[in-house]
Amino acid sequence: MESEATARTAFLAGLIDYAGLFPPESRDMAGAVAGYRDARCLQSWMVHRFICPDDRLEELAGHLEDEPEPWPLAVIVSAPFGEWSKGIADDARSMAVTQLALRDLANFELAEVRIPPDLVSEPALAAKLASVRSSLDALFDAVLFEVSLAGDWAETLPRQMQAIAEAGAGAKIRCGGAGVEDFPSPEQMAAFISAAVAAGLRFKATAGLHHPLRHWDSEPGVMRHGFLNVVGAAVLARSLDIDVAEVTEVVAEVDSQAFELTDLTFRWRHRAVTVEEIRYGRSAAVLGYGSCSFTEPVADLVELGML
Repeated sequence: MESEATARTAFLAGLIDYAGLFPPESRDMAGAVAGYRDARCLQSWMVHRFICPDDRLEELAGHLEDEPEPWPLAVIVSAPFGEWSKGIADDARSMAVTQLALRDLANFELAEVRIPPDLVSEPALAAKLASVRSSLDALFDAVLFEVSLAGDWAETLPRQMQAIAEAGAGAKIRCGGAGVEDFPSPEQMAAFISAAVAAGLRFKATAGLHHPLRHWDSEPGVMRHGFLNVVGAAVLARSLDIDVAEVTEVVAEVDSQAFELTDLTFRWRHRAVTVEEIRYGRSAAVLGYGSCSFTEPVADLVELGML
């Protein structure tokens, strides 16, 4: 990580978890491992964890034997067979054996668990999340639950965020996917960010955040979110207490001139935060985001004059 404390480093340090195994890159394990190594050589202070599905951890182990230090991991916990929370508890016991085998090769930092859509309206949701978090606590530094935006999200999202907070976990939101329906609206993103900030939850975003700014993508024909928008909105909400309407504006912003990231400040239009406020916003709210590309975010930031 860069040693100089600037707004740039406070905003971007450890921001990207590398997801080379996942679409659209979908590299094989050897290719993803090479991509992560390359990312750490390019801008090591910006890249953090290697993202790996739980059922590929043993495969990953075979590529780490010559690494000089353990890799920080974010592990995607698979949906289990049978009853959700009990199935994850059973899988956690198996994962503990794998973790022991990897003890000198990797650090299990984050467990990322998707909340099944059919559970979001259950009265016992918080108890189920707490049970899953308890099953994974001994293995991971933190557990994140990925929210579902299916159905009546305006009703179920607050319930999910409250349940995540009661379970003592963190939150995760998916920002894209294979189809248009997989891309949350600015209103949905802002509701998630504002709820996370209000509840004191740290969160992670994933999928589709390859570029800094919100922009149109003709394939699949959708507006893609920008990581500068999403992270910036969270930092501003946490540090300046802006309301959900203004958070929505930040998330939806498409004008590159509306943003500024320098040594001294991060700015969106008339709102600006200092190095200390950015550091506070990042540490209290934003764990980072997952991306299968590292060169694209870096190249875009250089083009914008932010790196």
